[in-house]
Amino acid sequence: MIYKIKPKILVLTIFQAINFQPNNAPVPSRYIKDIGQADNDTRLTAVTRIVNVSNGKLTIDAKGGRNTKLNYIAIAVDNRPSVRTSNITNSQTNVSPDISITADLNLPNSGIAVNTLSASTIKLIDTSTNTQVYANYNTSGGTDVIVVSPINHLKNNTKYLLKITDGVRDSNGAAFLPYSISFTTGIFRNRESHIAFEQISLPNVPDKPYTTVSIGPDNKLYAATLLGEILRFPINANGTLGIPQTISSLQTANHGNRTIIGMHFDPSSTNASNLILWVTNSYYWNGTVDAPDWTGKITQLSGPNLKTVKDYVVDLPRSSRDHLTNSIEFKPNEPNVLYVLQGSNSSTGAPNKVWSNRPERLLNAAVLRVDLSKIASLPLSVKTEDGGTYNPFKPGAAVTIFASGVRNAYDLVWHTNGQLYVPTNGSAAGGNTPNTPIPLPIACQNRIDKATNGAYTSPSVPGLSNIGTQRDYLFRVVKNGYYGHPNPKRCEWVLSGGNPTDGIDPGQVNEYPIGTRPDRNWKGIAFDFGEHFSPDGIIEYRSNILGGQLQGKLLVTRYSAGKDIIVLTPGGANLDIVNFQTGITGFTGFNPSPLDLVENPTNGYLYVAQLNQGTGMGKITLMRPLK
Repeated sequence: MIYKIKPKILVLTIFQAINFQPNNAPVPSRYIKDIGQADNDTRLTAVTRIVNVSNGKLTIDAKGGRNTKLNYIAIAVDNRPSVRTSNITNSQTNVSPDISITADLNLPNSGIAVNTLSASTIKLIDTSTNTQVYANYNTSGGTDVIVVSPINHLKNNTKYLLKITDGVRDSNGAAFLPYSISFTTGIFRNRESHIAFEQISLPNVPDKPYTTVSIGPDNKLYAATLLGEILRFPINANGTLGIPQTISSLQTANHGNRTIIGMHFDPSSTNASNLILWVTNSYYWNGTVDAPDWTGKITQLSGPNLKTVKDYVVDLPRSSRDHLTNSIEFKPNEPNVLYVLQGSNSSTGAPNKVWSNRPERLLNAAVLRVDLSKIASLPLSVKTEDGGTYNPFKPGAAVTIFASGVRNAYDLVWHTNGQLYVPTNGSAAGGNTPNTPIPLPIACQNRIDKATNGAYTSPSVPGLSNIGTQRDYLFRVVKNGYYGHPNPKRCEWVLSGGNPTDGIDPGQVNEYPIGTRPDRNWKGIAFDFGEHFSPDGIIEYRSNILGGQLQGKLLVTRYSAGKDIIVLTPGGANLDIVNFQTGITGFTGFNPSPLDLVENPTNGYLYVAQLNQGTGMGKITLMRPLK
């Protein structure tokens, strides 16, 4: 079928499997294979795709499918936002009753207006009773997905209807194209667990946008916020918190708000008389205008009330939105070295509109190693471009790249098994990837690859545009490893694991041609969380309470889909993840969403920092083990 149309961006809603491409496109935009075959549960499937058309013609065919036919095609010539795909397909059966529904979006203008996500604009209906299901409505930190999380498990063997109406808007006020799917649940199977916690509300915790929590050497709980405040709480004998003291020295020093994500006490800070706290802080983004680049810092706060403020590292890159200089960690036996997570500037490596077309910088999407003993004078500027000259590859550099390709990791932990574990958020749909230039840039030809001690080369890959959702992964990060987010400034062009074989490959990117090899330093995946879970805070549980059932395991908050804490067990020859547990009593049902957590090692109590993205407020919840 050939359609003649005016040059536009098209939103296609297609019932059944097809392959489509603009007539003038050098390669197919997207292939959807075999979802129309007779023995497939998703054979009656509606999908939505965006196609860029510049010559006025669009060819639609069924190539690449098997037993494929087209029932209907709806073409919307518009710049309205819309749902692209969801993790549940139309008419799908045997859906888990404890699922969170996620929808990938086409966002031609801007991100979602969070305040338009509500029970009046998104309806999940139990068709057996024609009643609406109570649910939480959320998005990602980048406001580029929709997450619908039923407050209670859905009923077994029941048909549901999901309707996303035009009451959902983007931040420019454009209404979404209506979208609906139906699905039928299976049977809920609760995994038996002898681990249980109770959630305790803390009335002395004020409504604040909490980002991270830590227990200091003075045995007090410290909680940082998006605005740069730090609240210090006395901890009572039963784990509850007393009246907090608000520490605003970082705001005062910067004459305004600064978002804190990373917070860690110095190993030399052992009691209340010598408090030394390290924080990462960035320009505060209020969700409207683009945040300025090069505004990340690593800062030391010291003194009994943390009033002495010293910037140690400045001019770190910053995305236009919520990818920042994130959490920090000290490695045991390296008391003068900070490991720092630096988020990406883009969705998937190349500039794209949603992320303000900001390019990656040399230090973006990486685990940075900051040797504090090598900083000769304060502060150290690490601006690498736009007039900056910092070189992390220079011998003796204080700030270097420990590992690369880590897209946007919120938190990290050095485990007692010696491994560094980093949960990382994958991108929503719609990103672009870079192509490998031919010939390679001189800088790439001359750079020595530290992992192989040879001239740096990389597989040759085509650039991709408007690609699908990328999954959330846990990485076991090693020195000089690559973890999937391209950065042309570092001569890294391959997204995730490429697409090396015609089978299912770890971290496979379906849009790449078969045979596309991963980057030579790709180290693979320790655990696959799935799509849109937003794994953020991570700790190793140290206490032997509850018979030691949690000791040595990783606890990870899942901010978006899930709204819970997942438990991961490292093991095996590579110390990757060999088992996981969800649905543990007390580890589910967080409202607002859980973002970070910390353990009190003296009793195994947990404190969870929670953030409501819609209201900008949050709380802290105490979790006590039930013996």
